[in-house]
Amino acid sequence: MLAASALLIAGTLALAGCSAGGSGDAGGAVPEIQPDDDAVDGDRAVIITGDMAIVVTDVAEAAGDAVRIASASGGRVDGREESGDPSSATAMLILRIPAAVLEDAIDDLRGLGEVSHLRTAKTDVTTEVQDIDAHVAALRSTIARLQGFQAGATTVADLLAIESEIADRQAELEGYLTQQSDYAERIDLSTLTLTLSSQPLPSTAPDSFWSGLGVGWNALMTFLGGLVIVIGVMLPWLLGLGLIAALIALLIRLLRRRRTPKPPQGGGPGTPPFVPPAPDLVGAASPSSSEPPR
Repeated sequence: MLAASALLIAGTLALAGCSAGGSGDAGGAVPEIQPDDDAVDGDRAVIITGDMAIVVTDVAEAAGDAVRIASASGGRVDGREESGDPSSATAMLILRIPAAVLEDAIDDLRGLGEVSHLRTAKTDVTTEVQDIDAHVAALRSTIARLQGFQAGATTVADLLAIESEIADRQAELEGYLTQQSDYAERIDLSTLTLTLSSQPLPSTAPDSFWSGLGVGWNALMTFLGGLVIVIGVMLPWLLGLGLIAALIALLIRLLRRRRTPKPPQGGGPGTPPFVPPAPDLVGAASPSSSEPPR
């Protein structure tokens, strides 16, 4: 009986795999999530992304206006970061705006200041969406068939085998449903990265001799101040390196003195050692023998 049930389950799974393009009963699973019709470019599923840079007068105020524009369009803000001081502030916002009204939202954002950059791109994910939909339909059909077998199981072994197959297919179905939900949200809500920056400061280039002299003097003072700071930072290092170099030089000098041979005493280099002459023992014994006869 167990072998027959396993054979029946295997046949059901094979049949469900062949009918991946069809639709089946939900079997109590989570309902399928589909993107809005406006987010589909004809019969194609498209994800729209873009980035936009605007130069504004007040970054904080413009960031608040951008948030309100996104909310009024039916979207939301997924990220916001601000940095810098009022004279050179920047802000970056990640806006999620419905694809159907993205162009209208971009037109509203143009009113915040001067647009310095704008780019939008479309990514066709029709094949991926259709593949996921086919897997979801096939798995739902398989689960429905297995649940029918479960109702007619007559032994504990058959019931456990069918329940194990249902659990495996249900886990696989949930994974595909998560992907389906993610694609549906990315298709429905476009992602626009908005960068806001403050207006550039006016030019401070000199326009006369005296203003040029002042700029040059300030530059000289800035250089000297920086040079003093660098010297102050490097001075401890230079002293430490000089001390190490002095110790090394002293050590080398001592080693050279120990290795140099000392010259012999009583003469210069190359002078053979002095050997005293042998005493004249004969003459010393008979001093009169050397005298001439009288």
